Amino acid sequence: PPRYQTRDHNFSLQKLSIHPPKTIIMKLILSAALVTGACAFTAPNAVRVSTALNQHIGSGGMADTRDPDAFADEDPRKSISAAPSFEEYLKQRDAGASSAEIAAPAAAAAAPAAASGGGGGGGDLASTLKDLQGPGQVWGDLGIAEGFEENDLKGYENFGKFAAAMESTGVAAELGAGPYTIFAPTDPTLESYETLRGPITADIVKMHIVPGKIASADVPTATLDSLNGPLVYRYAVRKHFVNDAIIGEKTFGPYDDYPMDVECSNGIIHSVGLCFAFY
Repeated sequence: PPRYQTRDHNFSLQKLSIHPPKTIIMKLILSAALVTGACAFTAPNAVRVSTALNQHIGSGGMADTRDPDAFADEDPRKSISAAPSFEEYLKQRDAGASSAEIAAPAAAAAAPAAASGGGGGGGDLASTLKDLQGPGQVWGDLGIAEGFEENDLKGYENFGKFAAAMESTGVAAELGAGPYTIFAPTDPTLESYETLRGPITADIVKMHIVPGKIASADVPTATLDSLNGPLVYRYAVRKHFVNDAIIGEKTFGPYDDYPMDVECSNGIIHSVGLCFAFY
């Protein structure tokens, strides 16, 4: 390495270390100003204690208040009553219910509501499905262009396609004396499946048939082993699901809901708006 031996050169290095150039000083001042400015916009690292009652704290640290479950506390002020679903609210409103009746707790929130079917009445499962009237659907916003009000009846979603699939796949002939529980998908439901997934096979039909007679109120605790394997039950957003299909689904408007607990000579029928094999 080079050696600095001259007196003048050693003096210059000493002077540089004592008195740095102005450009270095300006850079240091600018860096300090930038760090100070950034710190001004940083949120203080303070611990905030929530005063909310009976709320689940999610992974993001926020209280989940979107869908609180019904809760009874010794202090009535801390209790949460079961509220009607949006569809139930609309039906009550259309029927002329008072605001007090609409706000009243839904007595059957803990179990799917049993609804009488639009047909049936003692026949066997296959023949009942052919004539069973399904949920009444309204036009919605699509009816405006057709000259209808949004709340006008568009039609009923029936179960002829599923009844025909039971016959064509041979599943109906394989059924014994029963009893069986059929989760019957509506005609538009099967049409959507055929368009997006493929043909309705015997395995798909069997997935909707469970040995034994299971009332809708017993679905949450029942063993749901279909003729094509086990089904998955879950409860979320105040609704009961089997393989992601709502059990006891409500319709918009004043028309019939999805029929439930339709009694047959060899079982019972519950209707669903989603094919079990869709997902």
